[in-house]
Amino acid sequence: MSHNNSKSMTDDRSTSTSTSTSSKSTTIIKYEKSSCLFCNEWFDAQTFTEHLIHCGQVLEECPNSCNVFVPRIRMRSHLKECPRNKHNLQQRLSASMERLDQHADHRVQVLEQDIATIRSVLNEEIRQRLHLITDVGNIRKHNQVVEDWTRDTDESINELRRQLEEESAQRVFATEQTQVDTQYCCNITQSLKDQVELKLDDMQQHINQLSADVSYHQNQLNDNIIKLEELVFENERLNRDKFVQIEQFLQEINEDIKTKLGTSSDFATSKQATLDYEVKNVKSIVCETEERIDKLNVIVQDLDKSLHQTMQNISDIENQLAMQQRIASVQNIRGHLIWRIKDYSKKLEEAKQYDTILHSAMFSNKAFGYALRLDIYLNGKGTWKGRNLIACLNVLSGEYDPLLNWPCRLQAEIIIRDQVSIPLEAQDYVKTIYVRKKSDDYIQNNQYFHIPHKVITSRNYLRNDSLFVEVKVLK
Repeated sequence: MSHNNSKSMTDDRSTSTSTSTSSKSTTIIKYEKSSCLFCNEWFDAQTFTEHLIHCGQVLEECPNSCNVFVPRIRMRSHLKECPRNKHNLQQRLSASMERLDQHADHRVQVLEQDIATIRSVLNEEIRQRLHLITDVGNIRKHNQVVEDWTRDTDESINELRRQLEEESAQRVFATEQTQVDTQYCCNITQSLKDQVELKLDDMQQHINQLSADVSYHQNQLNDNIIKLEELVFENERLNRDKFVQIEQFLQEINEDIKTKLGTSSDFATSKQATLDYEVKNVKSIVCETEERIDKLNVIVQDLDKSLHQTMQNISDIENQLAMQQRIASVQNIRGHLIWRIKDYSKKLEEAKQYDTILHSAMFSNKAFGYALRLDIYLNGKGTWKGRNLIACLNVLSGEYDPLLNWPCRLQAEIIIRDQVSIPLEAQDYVKTIYVRKKSDDYIQNNQYFHIPHKVITSRNYLRNDSLFVEVKVLK
């Protein structure tokens, strides 16, 4: 009976465990202690089964089959008092036992019902305990998770506080450094402004001097041209007079030869030789005069080109001076330039006639960076002349060259802007170039690029006789 009860209790406990496991398949429950149903003592899982075997409160059936269940610890005293242990009494009490069988059967049924009730109650209590243990385990796990989360949260908060403190310190330092840099930039800007104003004054004086020199040289050139023209006209007149005189002289000589032909052949021969020599001298004089006239024409053309180029340079300087005065010495230090070329047709004709070069305003790729300028040959240059526009992005000598990295390597985009009415439909013409400069006295020859004239005259690149050229320094 005791063994059956222990087995039943163990089966109930295992069933409850299986039910709990099936209801929560993701939870594995491991109980550290269990309670004995007979003595109500708590034991470890390893010693619980052994305790059930030796527990003194376990109910066991009497081995004499007296239908009595007594605790194991009282079994010996029961065996001494068991009525079936005495055979003589069995004969005498057989009659009474028969009378008591009915009462015993009824008693057994009641006891079995009571035991079944107790088992159900115990099973219910075990199930409740298992649920409680499961809940306690879940609560412990939840508490552990909460503690881990709290610990991680505290660590994260501490880390965030540390980062905030570092960020605050960095921002304070950056603010102070920005203030220092701003003050430095203000000082540099003021110094540059003063220098630019001085240079503007010097350039204005230089322009005035150049204008005066150009006017003087132009007047001299005009005077020389007039003198050359007078000299050429005078030489032509003298040559015509000489030719007339020579023709008259030759006619007289021919008449004289005809009249005196029969008198002396030696005299005629010497006279003919003299005439031939004089004719050769006259021809040589005429040739020398023509060569001088050609040289003078070449000199006049060169002087005209030089004068036109000088006037163009003066115009560029005046435009740059006016632009610098308008922007109040604010420099373009973003590596970005938009240049509007006005009167394109007129300047193209001048380029065809005088090989003029157009120079953009100076700009820089960054603050205190390289000094840059875009030069354009509207009619081309060399083998590209007459069919293309040739341009070159030059690195000039700047104020901050000793502080910059050399050799200089830049990448830029040259953009011919499409002047359409709807900006979203614009299709700009873009060229990517690489600018390299090793030192102040050496520039590589692969910095030129060409744009065909037919491209410029297509779409709306040329509008109102103006061309917009944009320069973007990429890196």
